[in-house]
Amino acid sequence: MTLVHVGVVPPRSKSRYAVALFALLGAVPSACVYDASDRCGPHQVMYQNLRCVCDAESAPTATGCVLCGSNEVPGATGCTCKVGYSKPVPSGVCEPTPMGLGTACEVSTDCKDAKFDHCEAGTDGKGYCTDTGCSSSADCTGGYACDAEVTPSVCRRPPLGLGTSCTSEADCAGTEATYCDSFQTHSCLVQGCSLTPDNCFSGSECCDLSGFGVPQPICVAQGACSK
Repeated sequence: MTLVHVGVVPPRSKSRYAVALFALLGAVPSACVYDASDRCGPHQVMYQNLRCVCDAESAPTATGCVLCGSNEVPGATGCTCKVGYSKPVPSGVCEPTPMGLGTACEVSTDCKDAKFDHCEAGTDGKGYCTDTGCSSSADCTGGYACDAEVTPSVCRRPPLGLGTSCTSEADCAGTEATYCDSFQTHSCLVQGCSLTPDNCFSGSECCDLSGFGVPQPICVAQGACSK
């Protein structure tokens, strides 16, 4: 019997998402002969002899665990670029982040690069250098996303720590993603987001799960919190 790790599938409602979030992912048996030496699927390992999880070099996706490629690390719902690398386009490969982009700053004069000359405050209150005047995320580089709701529009950095593997919130401390989903994705998520207006990073949305014991709203995958 081969045990297959359950992928993360965006649910259709808040309640379904919450159930998935707080249900310990187990393994489901398939109709086959049990093999003690092959208890999990590809890129999976047995966790505490209870269930199959992705191995240290792979990330969970809707279709199972995927082995991360060059300059990638496992994230919450797939592989992400390691620090210092980013994808010019979502379907591309991880490349060195452009010089000057994301440099720590307090004021814009700290940003010396001619292109990335704007100091933007992160959700942690710390500044980073980026560029302004974008009309869509296609105008941004390094995996940044365009926020056209502000003036001037600005290319925002993905939250630091988002998707980092964790077993408790102590593993997420000091980042912008301080909530540890220790039940489903075992990764750090952004908490304390605003529902109106929604201020989660591009591709995610703010979800109120207080009815299920989550003290603050958290950012989840786009569509996972809608009916």
